[in-house]
Amino acid sequence: MGAFDPARERVLPIEAFFDGRPAWFVLAVGSTFVVATGVVDLLTGPGAFLAPLYLMPVLLVTWNVGRRWGLAIAGLAAVATQVAGIRGYGDSDAIVPSWNALMWLSVLALVVWMLSTLKELIASQRLRIAHQVEESDDLRELNELKNTLLHAVSHDLKGPLAGILGAIQTIRRADELGLSEREVDDLLGVIEQAGRKANRLVEDLLDLDRLKRGQLQPDRRPTDVGELAHRIVSESPALTGHPVRVEADHVLVSVDPAKVERILENLLSNAGCHTPPGTPIRVRVDAGDGGVHVIVEDEGPGVADALKDRVFEPFEQADGSRGGVGIGLSLVRRFAELHGGSAHVEDRPGGGARFVVVLPGSLSRPTSAKLRAV
Repeated sequence: MGAFDPARERVLPIEAFFDGRPAWFVLAVGSTFVVATGVVDLLTGPGAFLAPLYLMPVLLVTWNVGRRWGLAIAGLAAVATQVAGIRGYGDSDAIVPSWNALMWLSVLALVVWMLSTLKELIASQRLRIAHQVEESDDLRELNELKNTLLHAVSHDLKGPLAGILGAIQTIRRADELGLSEREVDDLLGVIEQAGRKANRLVEDLLDLDRLKRGQLQPDRRPTDVGELAHRIVSESPALTGHPVRVEADHVLVSVDPAKVERILENLLSNAGCHTPPGTPIRVRVDAGDGGVHVIVEDEGPGVADALKDRVFEPFEQADGSRGGVGIGLSLVRRFAELHGGSAHVEDRPGGGARFVVVLPGSLSRPTSAKLRAV
């Protein structure tokens, strides 16, 4: 259900006709109507009952333009009534049409006040309904987000928790099972890796909330993003079984190293999780005017055009994705935007996906590109 839009509400045909018209057009129509009615009243004499015809332009202008102009048209109608009355009663009885015109003006002014007040009440009611509908939509979205978050987090935490519990239980039975020190050390490594994964999930969720609240600012300092890329590639467990090549311009750029590290980790984790084992992955850090471009590309199935923007939204994942809460790429884009940059995905020539992150920042000590295969 979409947000309430008062403009879509059902309106009278006459209101629909004047909707969007300038005020002068409505006033011109109302004034012409009054003058035409006055002419007819003048020609027909006091025997004709033309009050409804005077009332119509007053209602029209009041509803479409407002109370002030409605009163102006009411005054014009009263003048027209008096002119026609003087013609009908004769000059000797001018006091009668003047009194009638004054009474008619009072009646029209009361109608203008009542109609304008009614419209204000209707507008206020519409706004109140719109606000209630928006609140209802927000609550429904929050409830859906809560359900999605609970499902995603519980699903993503099961793996690390199961690994930790299983390793601990095995270590407790180390003597019974005859485990060697190396095997126990491997189990401790499993616990450490699972703990890091669970901790990273919590950090991602907290950072997503801080970014939404505007509580994060980049802590810029000169950083060798190329060297940072080499280190992240060598330490990332998500790249196991993937040949990775890093091509980096080793320059110092003023960025937040912790945020850039998270960008690289999430891009590499995404490439490792969404491509078959053995798929080559390439990382490039290109220095340019005013900053660097961080590019991670793979030779996997790629990203469908319909998902190229959605994958950067929280809790959005491509079909067939393996694990993950679906906030890694959303943090990539938001950390890039935090630096005044951007992030997008495009098709890689020859197949696969290419993620491009632009990080503005002052550069220093440019050097030639250095290649290293990992």
